[in-house]
Amino acid sequence: MKNENIEILIVEDSPALAEKLRHLIQSKGYRVRVAMNGNMALEFLAESKPNLVLSDIVMPGIDGYELCHKIKSDGRWCDIPVILITSLNDPKGIVHGLECGADNFIRKPYEDKQLLARIDFLLMSRSMHRGEKVQMGMEVYLQGKWHFIT
Repeated sequence: MKNENIEILIVEDSPALAEKLRHLIQSKGYRVRVAMNGNMALEFLAESKPNLVLSDIVMPGIDGYELCHKIKSDGRWCDIPVILITSLNDPKGIVHGLECGADNFIRKPYEDKQLLARIDFLLMSRSMHRGEKVQMGMEVYLQGKWHFIT
């Protein structure tokens, strides 16, 4: 699958950060749409299904956790990988994200190469295992529960 056939939805309420992410991801040849909040992201999802969602957690209205939960609990979108971006340091936030169905996390400030590598890995993994019940990833034990991170 060529990158120009892949659409990534960025959900970020900071216009400056959204534009930085858009430029970075488009530099790899991906098509990008930007939603400034969770409600706008849900509107975009109703119009077209992206290959991946990259969402900030802390946003007004529908935050990244709730957006992730809505995506993962809807049969139309549940197979879309979701990466949550956060500046939060609390492990409870990561556990909450996993419980909402997040496929991966990245902490702000992030290295551009690290973010692009996670995007590429998730897309490659989904492409390789489409239609299968197999997922590549690892299990982590956080706050008394096992969680699977792709």
